[in-house]
Amino acid sequence: MLNSMTGFGTGSVNDGETHVRVELKSVNHRFFDLSFNGPRPLLYMEDKIKKAIRQYVRRGALSVFISIDGSKAIAPRLQTNWAIVDQYIEAVSEIQKRSGGHDWDFSRVLMLPGVFTLQEAGSQSAIELEPLILQALEKACNQLMRMRRAEGDQLKQDLEKKLDFIERQVFELTAMAPQVHANYEKRLRQHVADFLGNHQFMDEQRLMNEVAVFSDKSSIDEELTRMSSHLSQFRTLLEEKRPAGRQLDFLIQEMNREINTIGSKGNSAEMSRKVVSVKSEIEKLREQVQNVE
Repeated sequence: MLNSMTGFGTGSVNDGETHVRVELKSVNHRFFDLSFNGPRPLLYMEDKIKKAIRQYVRRGALSVFISIDGSKAIAPRLQTNWAIVDQYIEAVSEIQKRSGGHDWDFSRVLMLPGVFTLQEAGSQSAIELEPLILQALEKACNQLMRMRRAEGDQLKQDLEKKLDFIERQVFELTAMAPQVHANYEKRLRQHVADFLGNHQFMDEQRLMNEVAVFSDKSSIDEELTRMSSHLSQFRTLLEEKRPAGRQLDFLIQEMNREINTIGSKGNSAEMSRKVVSVKSEIEKLREQVQNVE
């Protein structure tokens, strides 16, 4: 089972008075990273929410948004600064005396700065909302995972097509491998013959020794064998139930290393063309795997 790291999920719970909505957004990331956005009284729940999400998600950058309507538990409370009010009243009384009993609209005192303030609710008052928040979070996680799995299925199909192409090219390169030795022997003989002309005798035994030494150094059999092994491991990981994105990324690095070595040892235009096409497909694999959990 392959999961994408991209997804979105929402969950809502309503108990008749309070409505809780949780939104989850997930994108690519090398590790697990969570960004919490919600009313300040709920900040104490960040670690608890992180642990709950980690039961579903192992890797990705996630943003969680929590909105709450209708609850008095986290609503700000109006506070009256009576010390300021008393000073205002005393000042108004003094003004009335100085103005000879001039009428003063007392309602204006209520509009003066510092009389009223809004105080945010504390975390203790928000504890009663925890069950609703966790229920909504669970719904959001389930929806997020459905989306990640659906996109993961599409990724898997695309990755398998690319693997099929690479395997065909590797099979053809394997069939061409013996040509590396034959082509080198032919070119070496021609170079020696051109150099000696008709003046000296060609030492056949020494020539064959040189060919054997180079043949051992330029053999691509090991690289082709490792390429086949990496491709097989890649397919196995696509069927794993646990997250395999990092392992897939590592295998791609190894495949790229092997095909580069094959390209440096190959000595024909046809082999070079196949190596280039394989490298191009491996790069496409790498781009897709960046989105695999």
